[in-house]
Amino acid sequence: MLSGKTGLAGTVTGGVTVTGAAEADRTVVYIESLPQGSYEATAASSRLSQRGATFNPPLLAVVQGTQVDMTNDDWVAHSVFSKSEVKPFDLGLYAQDTRKVVTFDKLGAVQVFCAIHPRMNTVILVLQNPFFAKPGRDGRFSLAGVPAGTYQVKVFRVGGTALSAKVTVPPTGSVEVRF
Repeated sequence: MLSGKTGLAGTVTGGVTVTGAAEADRTVVYIESLPQGSYEATAASSRLSQRGATFNPPLLAVVQGTQVDMTNDDWVAHSVFSKSEVKPFDLGLYAQDTRKVVTFDKLGAVQVFCAIHPRMNTVILVLQNPFFAKPGRDGRFSLAGVPAGTYQVKVFRVGGTALSAKVTVPPTGSVEVRF
């Protein structure tokens, strides 16, 4: 469990309107920013799969500095790239079981595509802190261990409108927010 360095941490719970599992999978709820040093977290590794000429997940949230493994799990070759200002890259053409890794060191949304399969696309959302979650198919979410304080909780949805709400996280207990 993540928690603030002071030990005073609460939980942000709530709901966001989604029209089912597919929309929930393209949605992330997150705390926009926290003061540096107010939480403990280290960049980790994550995985973006390529299978059936699709990227999975359709939205991948990671903490700044995370290495994303983009190994090709498909039986066909892919050419994964991004022209995003946040993280431009071109991994070139590569076959099944070839491992490629990209480190995401700047905050923001990175649109990722395959040059061979135009319908293949995903978004990697690079966030400042580890307090984020995908909602369930019912739209419910929970962000535990958030340091006490007042923050902006945001909703990022691929192809949708960004939403935001101000919340004050108590030193213990929880606060609810609805979008």
